[in-house]
Amino acid sequence: MKYNLNIREVTYALSGALDLVGIDDTLHGKRVAFMAAELAKELNFDKSIIDDLIFLGMLHDCGVSSTDVHTHLVSELDWNNSEVHSLRGFELLKSTNIYEKYAVYIKYHHTHWKDLPETLTLLEKELSNIIYLVDRVDALNAQMKNEGIKAIPKILDVLQKYSNDMFSDKLVKAFFSLSLKNSFWFYLESEALEGYFLDWIDKVEDESFEFNDLKNISLMFAAVVDAKSEFTSEHSVGVSSLARYLAELFNLNEESCEIIELAGLLHDLGKLRVDDTILNKTSTLNDEEKMKMNRHGFDSYVILRRIKGFKKIAYLASLHHETLDSKGYPYNLKESEIPFEARILTVADIFQAFIQNRPYRMGISMDDTFDLLDEMSKEGKVDLQVIEMLKNNLENCYEKAIVKYKLF
Repeated sequence: MKYNLNIREVTYALSGALDLVGIDDTLHGKRVAFMAAELAKELNFDKSIIDDLIFLGMLHDCGVSSTDVHTHLVSELDWNNSEVHSLRGFELLKSTNIYEKYAVYIKYHHTHWKDLPETLTLLEKELSNIIYLVDRVDALNAQMKNEGIKAIPKILDVLQKYSNDMFSDKLVKAFFSLSLKNSFWFYLESEALEGYFLDWIDKVEDESFEFNDLKNISLMFAAVVDAKSEFTSEHSVGVSSLARYLAELFNLNEESCEIIELAGLLHDLGKLRVDDTILNKTSTLNDEEKMKMNRHGFDSYVILRRIKGFKKIAYLASLHHETLDSKGYPYNLKESEIPFEARILTVADIFQAFIQNRPYRMGISMDDTFDLLDEMSKEGKVDLQVIEMLKNNLENCYEKAIVKYKLF
């Protein structure tokens, strides 16, 4: 089916998932996007380039899934292997038709100005370096956040120190000029940023997208989530594949099957907010850690509900840990409140998770996994109809759950 969406709104919303990696500082991508756009205006770049820089700012850290890597991003000006996430981001963006044109800039957004390859055009060099410069400004600002306005001259000193080395002298001079405007710094606050981007979103009309366009974007973000831990590699893809297969076995209509497939790919977006140490913990989580883990479905909902036309996808994605005995999370819904599509997604999520290795246990066999789910159905936790369908198609379901989809 066709989906009428505003691609700016879609990108703005999904960039919220990338920003969750910051945990307590969740606006990095949007600040970078704002600063890049304003710097481009200072340089009198064309409007189309300014718009591209907003997309670039929001997407520039799509290669970052780990909170450990994010710590380097905000606490150090430069570090060994800083290009690793840039290269991953390049490959991810290259895998989608919609974002492919941004890939080359992301590949070089941590490359020093003096080291940018001559194979790039001047514009490619400058846009890549704009993202690098404002990205580092935001990192420096985060490091000195307790210093208030006293941080500004210190940030400018760093830019001057590395002018014509890390950063283009032309861009440094333009940033100096831009930094004189008080409003520039005020706009880095959350309420002002939101208004800035809502105005930007409202300037374009919705476009018609094919399901495969949305699936490619969803696969890209699923890859970001699943890269957070070696134990969740390809989890979202497996859940999505199995959930769609089960939906088809129940003869749900095409629209429902597509919605379930997209919800499966995006259901764990909120896990990007969970610290690596919690996700990879081999022992029992304490109460505080459980609460942080248990909110990830809700965080997925908060991200996805920002997209008009994604209301049902957002809700289904948030329900994948709800159980029929009202002991699930994050809503503790009653059985009558849980839609059938969500029950399918829950079973697919549990089945796929059981057969994968996890930090606290090895993967479980197909038959043992079914036995565990069968027991859960007898306890009134998961839907008996879905378990029966799983039983009758167990080997095929297993193949769907272990499917591998390589973006690159």
